[in-house]
Amino acid sequence: MGQCLLLSAAVLSWSSRAAAQLPQHRVEAVPVRGIVDGEDLVRTAKQYLGVPYRWGGTTPRGFDCSGFVQYVFAQYGIALPRTAHEQVAYGDAPPPGDLRPGDLLFFFGDRGAQHVAIYVGGDTIIHASSGGHRVKLDRFSGSRTSPTWFGRRLIAIRRLLPAEGVFMLPTTPATASRHHADDIQSESDTGGRGPGGADRRDSGYRSSQLHVRP
Repeated sequence: MGQCLLLSAAVLSWSSRAAAQLPQHRVEAVPVRGIVDGEDLVRTAKQYLGVPYRWGGTTPRGFDCSGFVQYVFAQYGIALPRTAHEQVAYGDAPPPGDLRPGDLLFFFGDRGAQHVAIYVGGDTIIHASSGGHRVKLDRFSGSRTSPTWFGRRLIAIRRLLPAEGVFMLPTTPATASRHHADDIQSESDTGGRGPGGADRRDSGYRSSQLHVRP
């Protein structure tokens, strides 16, 4: 019996050492430019459901309404200003009744646009709610006889998508090395210029932030 226990302990010790020696492949990501649509934005926004509301918050530790919108767009390299009052000046106003996922909805407060939410579809919005104390889904307009707070306070709709942005695609170190080698070859073939002829030495090409113009 004692010999069996010693043998088992030895096997466990060897297994632990063998597992520690196995190569640990760290998952990395490479930026790829592409067209971001409203469904992409909504899918990313839903990842933060339940994050606490925090006045002035701009990170997953806590968001306010405009900080949440700014952060979600930034995940695709699209830069927006900080406040709802500033964000309402960006994008286009869609035709009445033409709401699409990813549209920004702005609501009236004491000083113009005070609250902003992202339209999900199906009369639903996602937003950082001060009353709900977290990022949550809410019904948008309600019915004609029983409109919601949002339906009564809506003052503007802005559409910024589809737009060019950056997708971070997960990759293994081996794949990343291959991408790096391809980039070096591409740069040598194009005289130091990136895809579409953009100069890699230009700071605008290196930046992951694409600034949306008003």
